[in-house]
Amino acid sequence: MSSETLSFDLEREERPVTIGGEAYVLIELDGKERDKYLNVLGGRLRHGADGKPGGVRNFDGLQASLIAASLRKVDGEEKKPVPLNTIQGWPARVVTGLFEAARDLSALDEKEKDEGKND
Repeated sequence: MSSETLSFDLEREERPVTIGGEAYVLIELDGKERDKYLNVLGGRLRHGADGKPGGVRNFDGLQASLIAASLRKVDGEEKKPVPLNTIQGWPARVVTGLFEAARDLSALDEKEKDEGKND
């Protein structure tokens, strides 16, 4: 076991985003927000007879729910949440790009990164 000291700052990371010429920001989820999203995701999993996850049974709003938890519209000094139905009305390429960025920002893709190292 390493005796190296771990050191973290408590500032949540942010990533500026422009959509349709408007300013937004993706904000790293805190622990509670991340757990809430993972619970939503877990509730969508389909399980096989062996009890193991066998895929997603309902994709409706899956990507948009993470984006809604992470994305804020910049309005002067305020950062306002973006409604889920607004996000779902955007083109799929925009939603997918935001989803991937939000997932990366909140370390929700660590498993895929680890699996890629084994190739």
